[in-house]
Amino acid sequence: MPAQSNDIHFPKGFLWGTATAAHQIEGGNTNNNWWLFEKKGKIKNNDSALIACDHWNRYKQDFDLLKKLNCNAYRMSIEWSRVFPQPGTLDKKALDHYVTMIDELLKRKVTPFVTLFHFTLPIWWCNEGGLLNRDREHLEHFSQFCRVLATTFKGKVKYWNTINEPSIVMLGYLTDMFAPGEKNIAKAIKALGTVMLMHAIAYHTIKSVDPYAKVGIVHNVQIPMPYNPKSIMDNLLAKFVDYLFNGAIIRALQSGKLPFQIFSRHNELVNSNDFIGLNFYNFIRVSLKLKDLATSATDNPLCGTDKLCAGLGWEPYPEGFYLAIKRMHHAFPNLPMYITENGIGTDNDAWRQNVLIDHLKMMHKALQEGIDIKGYFYWSLIDNFEWAQGYMSRFGLVAVDFKTQKRTIKPSGKLYAQIAKANAISSSILKKFPQDIYRPIV
Repeated sequence: MPAQSNDIHFPKGFLWGTATAAHQIEGGNTNNNWWLFEKKGKIKNNDSALIACDHWNRYKQDFDLLKKLNCNAYRMSIEWSRVFPQPGTLDKKALDHYVTMIDELLKRKVTPFVTLFHFTLPIWWCNEGGLLNRDREHLEHFSQFCRVLATTFKGKVKYWNTINEPSIVMLGYLTDMFAPGEKNIAKAIKALGTVMLMHAIAYHTIKSVDPYAKVGIVHNVQIPMPYNPKSIMDNLLAKFVDYLFNGAIIRALQSGKLPFQIFSRHNELVNSNDFIGLNFYNFIRVSLKLKDLATSATDNPLCGTDKLCAGLGWEPYPEGFYLAIKRMHHAFPNLPMYITENGIGTDNDAWRQNVLIDHLKMMHKALQEGIDIKGYFYWSLIDNFEWAQGYMSRFGLVAVDFKTQKRTIKPSGKLYAQIAKANAISSSILKKFPQDIYRPIV
């Protein structure tokens, strides 16, 4: 049957996947900084990641779900504190478990993308100074972790994500809602610089083991806007936040200069990406008059009814997704791009479907303009432990009953499966979800 002329088609070989992180789904991760954060009572409703989605034991079932969603790729992370529970002490059993997981993905013809640092750090490493310690011996522990994984998975894992969202890692030193929960701008800037150095360490370590591997950072593009567009202070704050969360990271990768660093240069950061991973969720409005200086909703929030953005309250901004893609392409015009995360936490799955289609339309617009986007990973495969929000924000294409661990594919998951199978958004889907881009009312 010939394709409808108004179908939206994606490039041949395009990757359709979903993304997860070890601590959020595996269960049993009690040797990292987020477990300590949980024990301090920092998680809403006293939720716990002790069991999470029990993915450590149910990974085969979850990987079968990938096939039902017609995914040909999957982004996951490997928990550093499992593989190295103590300094220099390799847990071979844990590593072998991850080998089995990767083998099960390959058996299903699913291309793995592996993230090395997705927010969690071993307790023992944090006790040695964590992200505030840049001593060579201290950072060598991370290099050892990367080297072991690159050696173990050579020939099996081609795509590596070094760091997930450096700017969000920095939040742990700007707010008490993210581990370690300190509020110290000087520490935040230093931690961000350390994370960028860890990216370079991961890139060069992996490439030394496997020159054919493809390695890239994952950056979450925040779009800060002044809460009051007429306020000089709000506009200045928006520019500062944009530099802190976006500009400083882009600058470091382009020039080798760490955030707010003027003279010294780290050449190992330059040309340290084979591709760019882009995460995008929402916008923020900033003002010195706001609690925590920011809000992620408009004055008349689209998310204010029917639990449209339950939990995190992130209001969608599909047009911002297009702007984020354009910005990263402008910064790195010669690098291919993967959308490594995009999604919405909501209890209203009809809303999720609408938001998904709107974002995919924006991605397709960028593709038509010649931007080399190789794949799209929806966040997330399954409902999971959303950090300090606990289980309040449901991002999954698959619902999880956390009492029984029963998995149920949502209508949005079935919609995603149709798109992935066809490598296109059909005219019938487009008619069901007409163009309706949500713009922040500011």
